[in-house]
Amino acid sequence: MINTIYNADTNILAQQTADAFARDVHKVLAIKDEVVVAIPGGGSITDFFSALQKNTGIDWKKIHFFMLDERLVDLESKDSNFHNAYQNLFINLVDSKKISWSNLHPFVYKPQDKDSGAFFYNEELKQFGSKYDIVIAGVGADGHIGAIFPNHPAFDNNESNFITLNDSPKPPQDRMTSSVDLIKSARFAFAFFINEGKRQAYDNFLSDLVEKRACPAKILTAIEELHIVTDMKIKNQ
Repeated sequence: MINTIYNADTNILAQQTADAFARDVHKVLAIKDEVVVAIPGGGSITDFFSALQKNTGIDWKKIHFFMLDERLVDLESKDSNFHNAYQNLFINLVDSKKISWSNLHPFVYKPQDKDSGAFFYNEELKQFGSKYDIVIAGVGADGHIGAIFPNHPAFDNNESNFITLNDSPKPPQDRMTSSVDLIKSARFAFAFFINEGKRQAYDNFLSDLVEKRACPAKILTAIEELHIVTDMKIKNQ
């Protein structure tokens, strides 16, 4: 099932999306004790992070956050997706004691390891059933999600839940990403198409003529319930 959350006002849109996220968390908690959420980097979700902090209907202590994708840099680097999430969401939740550090699961880059730390991240996810409950995905202008880019070999690499690549078509070249199969394991997903710069990606996502390889965001359509989050009206509506 695909739902569209639309509002031209991005602040209102963020609040509506935070409410939908809270409802999905409750649905997961109705059948299990903890919720595993994958989050991305990028500017599309900054307003969403701000709205989440104000939502009083979320039991943060029952949520565990993993990274949908990450740049292969130190966690303290301003280029780190986790650093972005920490500055815009986690720092306030931790300081207010709404969430514990043990609920945050950054990808720790290990340059000395052949897989840069992917094995250890997979072992960490195993403690929570080796799958996600909710995936948050910012969609790139080319339709990519995580670090799965159009027509990139990572699309077919499901040997592990987490994949590292050194040939990203978008800088930086060195990245980690959740695999296609891991992304599809989720019960709920949010796909953010924010601002007109994502218009072509949104059109490709909606088009039956564009294959998943050309628009990896379409991977999310395999998930039980997908929320499309956008400030753009569909053309001709």
